[in-house]
Amino acid sequence: MKLSNIFIIVCFALSLSGCAYLGSGSVEKRESASLLNIESIVQSITGNQVTLILKIPELKKTPGSPASEIAQQVVQKSILIEGIKTEVGGTPATVKTIRGNTAVIEFEKPVSYPVGTVLELMIPKKTIAVVDFEVIRGHEKEAGRVSLEELTSALIDSGHFIVLERSKLKSIMNEIELSLSGMAKESRDKVAGQLIIADLILAGTFAEMGDEWNINLRLINVRTSQAVAAITMKTKLFKPMEIRDSGPMKEDFEETTTDSAWILMKAGRKVYFQSSIDRSAGVENSKKSLRLDFNLIAGQIPMYAQIENRKKRDLSLYDGIEFYVRSTERLYASMGIKTSHPDNPNKIDMWIGNFEPEKTWEKIRIPFNKMVIARGWITRGAKMAGAAPGDQVMRLHRVEGFEIGVDVRRNSDIKGTLWIDRISFYRD
Repeated sequence: MKLSNIFIIVCFALSLSGCAYLGSGSVEKRESASLLNIESIVQSITGNQVTLILKIPELKKTPGSPASEIAQQVVQKSILIEGIKTEVGGTPATVKTIRGNTAVIEFEKPVSYPVGTVLELMIPKKTIAVVDFEVIRGHEKEAGRVSLEELTSALIDSGHFIVLERSKLKSIMNEIELSLSGMAKESRDKVAGQLIIADLILAGTFAEMGDEWNINLRLINVRTSQAVAAITMKTKLFKPMEIRDSGPMKEDFEETTTDSAWILMKAGRKVYFQSSIDRSAGVENSKKSLRLDFNLIAGQIPMYAQIENRKKRDLSLYDGIEFYVRSTERLYASMGIKTSHPDNPNKIDMWIGNFEPEKTWEKIRIPFNKMVIARGWITRGAKMAGAAPGDQVMRLHRVEGFEIGVDVRRNSDIKGTLWIDRISFYRD
């Protein structure tokens, strides 16, 4: 390839966050963590070339989310890249050509495998940079960002790629010139402390056409400057209420402004609790946390005091929620999430998980699959909130909000304070 082409492609890659720096660590562990095993079947043999039918992995799909479908296509169209080194049955080889799920593998010497033989390919994980999706037509510019986050999470969750962290770009800008001078190592030499260039870049556009989004993406091989594959699809138009945050959250309340999704309220004549940001009490070395003050009396309304976050989310890629909490005294508390029905967003179910905070900070972890339906929501809570009870199906891709609080029915008369900090969603 011409030097000018190399310069263009590398600059393009770097401008789209196509670089990352790998820290120190065990080379052996890093190498094993960067390899994939792919099953294949021998179709034919000609000299030192073997034609294989690949068994393309199937990813978990999220209903109603185009990100999972795109992730499957990315895996399908980039599982092998022409020219990369691999091992077939323990023997070194090179990928000569790839068409769909059929690959021609070239060995150094002629080989002999019976047709139908099942072989295992050892291939390096590709390093991929997913760049901002541009909305070139339409008003919902947020759709590109949300879809980007969903797709990034889906690719990480697939285990088939090393997904570059865009946040690390600033810390390595001084080393970018290494890639232009040829000092950056190739993928097979990705070891501790070396600068690496992305193998693949995924970029593209969204265009609003009638009641649909036209999604056009290109998967680019950075080292050859060639488009490995085009991914095109149409999906139902995301309405503003359907755009959901799929990020891990990681809320520590240290910012100067508070996310407007948090519903903070002051105590009043008929309100026996208040929620606020406490600027003098955080876990470990932090200075801020959520604070819930309550004075609940059995038999009086309200019977529940809570802090609520109303951001719409897609949590289908996560296994649960975790946070730090402490209270003025031991009590029974709960965390709840609300999920809606896809055909009627006003049909909502509440799911709860219980915990017992102590007087000192401790980390609470609540798995989504351990949460149970809130019966009180069915009998009266939904109506009081202006909603209707749902069909008791937990749809994590349709989370309408979550809350943390205390219930007088489990604690009798109770007065005190609850502090919450460092809230995030986790994967096991």
